Amino acid sequence: MMSLGNVKVKVQINQKGNSNRSFEFSYTNSKGQFVQKPFTSIPEEQISIALLQKVKTTMQTLTVKVLFEEEGDRILKMREEGQPWDRDTLPEASSEASEAPKNVNPKNFHNPYNFVPAPPRKTDHPELGDRKPVGHGCYHSDRWTGRISVKLKTITPLLIPDASEMTENNDHKTYPVRLGADGKPYLPPTSIKGMLRSDYEAVTNSRLSIFEKHDARLAYRMPANTGLQMVPARIENGQVCLYPGTSAISRDGKPQGAMYAAWLPRYERNGVGTAKFAVKYPDHSLPEHGQKVEAWIEEFAKKGKHQNTIFKYWKVKKIVPYGQNLGNEPQPSTGHGNHQPTGKQMVKIEGYVCVTNKNIDRKHDERVFFVKGQPISLPLTNELKQKWRELISNYQDIHKDEIKKGMTSPPALNNSRWSRHITGGEKECQLSDGTLCYAHVEKEDGAYQIEDLYPVMITRGLYATSPESLLDHTLKPATKKEELSPADRVFGWVNQKGKGSYKGHLRVHSVTCMSDEPIATFNQGGVPLAILGQPKPEQGRFYCADDRQGIPLEQGIDKDCAYESSDEQSIRGRKVYPHHQGLPAGYWDNPQQDRTQKPMMGHYQEYRRPKKDGAEQRDDQNRSMKSWVKVGAEFTFDIDVTNLSDVELGALLYLLTLPDIHYHRLGGGKSLGFGSVRLDLVESETDLRKGKNWSEFYQTLLPDDAEVEAIDVKHCVRVYQDAVKATYGNGKAFEKVPFIVAFCRCAKGFDDNAAVRYPRVTEAPTPEGEAFNWFVENERSRGNNPGLKLSLPALDKPSSLPIAPN
Repeated sequence: MMSLGNVKVKVQINQKGNSNRSFEFSYTNSKGQFVQKPFTSIPEEQISIALLQKVKTTMQTLTVKVLFEEEGDRILKMREEGQPWDRDTLPEASSEASEAPKNVNPKNFHNPYNFVPAPPRKTDHPELGDRKPVGHGCYHSDRWTGRISVKLKTITPLLIPDASEMTENNDHKTYPVRLGADGKPYLPPTSIKGMLRSDYEAVTNSRLSIFEKHDARLAYRMPANTGLQMVPARIENGQVCLYPGTSAISRDGKPQGAMYAAWLPRYERNGVGTAKFAVKYPDHSLPEHGQKVEAWIEEFAKKGKHQNTIFKYWKVKKIVPYGQNLGNEPQPSTGHGNHQPTGKQMVKIEGYVCVTNKNIDRKHDERVFFVKGQPISLPLTNELKQKWRELISNYQDIHKDEIKKGMTSPPALNNSRWSRHITGGEKECQLSDGTLCYAHVEKEDGAYQIEDLYPVMITRGLYATSPESLLDHTLKPATKKEELSPADRVFGWVNQKGKGSYKGHLRVHSVTCMSDEPIATFNQGGVPLAILGQPKPEQGRFYCADDRQGIPLEQGIDKDCAYESSDEQSIRGRKVYPHHQGLPAGYWDNPQQDRTQKPMMGHYQEYRRPKKDGAEQRDDQNRSMKSWVKVGAEFTFDIDVTNLSDVELGALLYLLTLPDIHYHRLGGGKSLGFGSVRLDLVESETDLRKGKNWSEFYQTLLPDDAEVEAIDVKHCVRVYQDAVKATYGNGKAFEKVPFIVAFCRCAKGFDDNAAVRYPRVTEAPTPEGEAFNWFVENERSRGNNPGLKLSLPALDKPSSLPIAPN
């Protein structure tokens, strides 16, 4: 039934000539009731192209009479009165639709990964909630069974590396595309099923199928100035004994006087060797970690530009193992540069040598822990032991792959070595007697309290809680069949914490490449891909949410505010890789040519690793591809389903009938732009029937005479959409539900003028990579340009990030 209404457009133009539009839509419904609703709540695909263009470009206030169809509270096929409907009948578009190239501003960017929000689930909903599956014993009369035919088209090159044909040279791996028996690309059905499952989980807000190894607290790099609050400590007889040198400990832990530990000269400033000025034992050997010693120490002051004292510290002048003759007080120092002796009389001490190795490029001293008088003893609690184990384990886990590769220091440093606690293995995780560490101490009501223990002064700190504790229980992987969410029931389930599994009701098969020349082949070692970033959930500003709805953390808050409260905060959601929208023509052409420093419409060649000093970079940090699947290659495949409800099937069909220029992501290298594919339902070759129709089909001797209730794709999708709207909409249309908005933004990409790429502080990619510099600048707390402390913007309200986050 056709209805008549009015769309009123109000246009205001400011002094700068910029226009601002507001829209009102009103009509009398089929029940004779006057209705007003936001024009923007109507999906654009249900508004004619001509009408949409008219109301969005008008420069004056106007009222347009419109015709439309009513279906419940839905508005369909709206167009100006007297004008034809100028869109296709079905909302989905042909895979031939393409997006236009766009200019981008290289000073801004979008991170290559983001998150679809995962709010707490409504587990009692009969379809979107949790329940036991119906089983495989029969075709249920009211459920859908049959075959779905799908066409897949590559929008960007597809990486399907063949591990069995991989070649390796100097730890660099090179892959060809995986081929089938017909010599064409072999696209595994399991890869397609995995892609569909991830998307299905997102659009049904299902449980996460896997969420492992997230039960430990993560660590973050603490600000360097917190090192002043670290009090030297030693574990003795199950107690934490503080060695604050000659200074009293203030309320916040900072020294009231010289820095707590004495500096022990040791390393070359621009190398990793022992310096000529290193202070050694009389036999010229170096003091070793943990040794008890006696020493003469001299007080120094570091001066500022105007000879003001920045801080004071003690420096070891002479040292011997404990019990040996230390001798007389040595001659005073003359000082050097900004470091000058204060002239105070030298002090003879007893203490313990703490060697953490040259773990910072310009480090030149180790430390001697000592105290004037008796050390302060405080309890070593089980909580402190557990937090220490978590912290050291985190340190070791982060760097284990680099150490396995034979790296002797962090890759970001040039003249350093791994800290002792990183390479020391399990023994470093124990707070046994004799362990030297640093204590974060605060004074409350006249008594000292140890907040945490750390292995080094400039250290990582533990977040207050683990990622798993932030994940709502309704989103955690199911542990029994009664807890199976829609994705578990449809795609299958395996218990991650014990026995139990379920086969699922969907199978992908008959994947066939239909294109004649679908593979692009490269010689001379192939295309050296850019380095793929590794997941770093420690970046709390990107991975942690401010509330249970996945909203980003507030800009400017302290780093340790992430992973802080399991009652209020949450994880950001389901990790996704947004489509790289608007790439210029020729972007993927001649990939072996290094064009990484030559922008095209503001886009740089992000997928390729830049040459360094004219030579290709092929090492264990990146991979090369001898071939990949071309843009425009077409595949077909079938999906067999059994006993799906209207909502379960509707969600699947929704994924197969997305609007124009909305894509799924498949295969490797998605963060570099690879693997955008278009899926289209082939209705003419799809056969879906209710169980009662299959029963009639198999009972009749003349199958062609069996009555078939044809699938109404639009209706089935709408049933799913109505369920999402009723469960999660809070009065909003399906298209406005946050996790649907975010999913569609990921599928379409970003509409603004910023490219998708890894963070960096330069417009063009650099041969060194160094993406970490952006995060360093973002967190900078000192100087004239402190970091903005930006969080990853939300997908449902996207905004770009600046290359200079300060």
